[in-house]
Parts: sequence; structure tokens; C-alpha cells
Amino acid sequence: MLNGDEAALKTLLNQYHNYLMVVGMRYLSDKQRVEDVIHDVFADLWNKQKEITIHAGVKSFLRGAVVNKCLAIIRKDSRMVYLEHHNTNIADQVPTAEQNIDRDNLSKTISTVVDGLHDRCREVFILSRYEGKSHKEISEEMGISKKTIENHMTRALKTIKTELKRQELIIIVFIVITMVFQ
Repeated sequence: MLNGDEAALKTLLNQYHNYLMVVGMRYLSDKQRVEDVIHDVFADLWNKQKEITIHAGVKSFLRGAVVNKCLAIIRKDSRMVYLEHHNTNIADQVPTAEQNIDRDNLSKTISTVVDGLHDRCREVFILSRYEGKSHKEISEEMGISKKTIENHMTRALKTIKTELKRQELIIIVFIVITMVFQ
């Protein structure tokens, strides 16, 4: 076959076809795709016969070629699934006008609550959440202990959480009243 004997190629195909199908099915589980892989392997073998040297047995060589092609298909399929999933996720992440309004309302509510905090508590919260400073940096800047900063942050976050829950409850009550009086 490596010397250009087409009959030898057909003999190899007939001799190893079933074995290579079993090998390929372990990887792809799709009979037609495995058939295509086997035919690609033999086409490559024929087209590159002058470049090929078989060190191990023919059976091992053919098995390795089929396995490699199957793995290449699996990698390609995985990339396609990833890209499809990734593109879907990107589309899902584009905010709608309603989500933008909700985010704006949330920001306004948080700003209002932060503005209503005691001076030191507000200052600690702003330094931490808006300016991104660590508790250590805030401690050094304000001259207060890290424990005091933690207490201020706990108080601020609890106040914000309470207000958000209250507003959510108000929205639920509004929806129920609207539904009852329709």
C-alpha cells in the first residue's frame, strides 16, 4: 500500500474496518461520523503514503489515527458548544430598559439610605464601597480600629438591606392592591 498499491489499501480497509468502527464508537457514538473518520484516515494514508513510516504494527497505527481524528472532532464540537453557550450568555446579559430602570431605582434607594447614615458610618461605607479601600486603609486614614470599621459597615449594610426589603414589600402590596381592584 505504501508503494501505491490500491488493492492493498482496500484490503487494509476491509481487514480493519470493523475494529476501527468499535474504536471510533467509543469516542463519538455516531456511526456515520465514525465511518467518515475511518474514510478520512484511509484517504490521508493514501494521499501521504510517501511520507508515512509505520514503526509499530499497522493495526496500532490505524487505531491511533482514528483516535486522534475522533479527539479532534470532540475538541471542535466542544469549542462550538462553548461558543454557542457563550454567545447566548452574552445576549442574556444585555440589560433591558426595565432592568436599567430597576438598577437606577436601586442606586437611588441605596444613595438615599447612605445619605441618611450617621456621619462616621456614611464615611466608612463610602470609603469602602465607592472608593474601594480596604478596612486597613480606612483604619489608617480615619484613625479608628478595624473592628469599629466592621461595626460601621455591618450597620450600613443592615440599614440598606432593611430599606430594600421594605420597598420590596411596598411593591408587592401595590401589585396585590392593583390586582384586587381591577
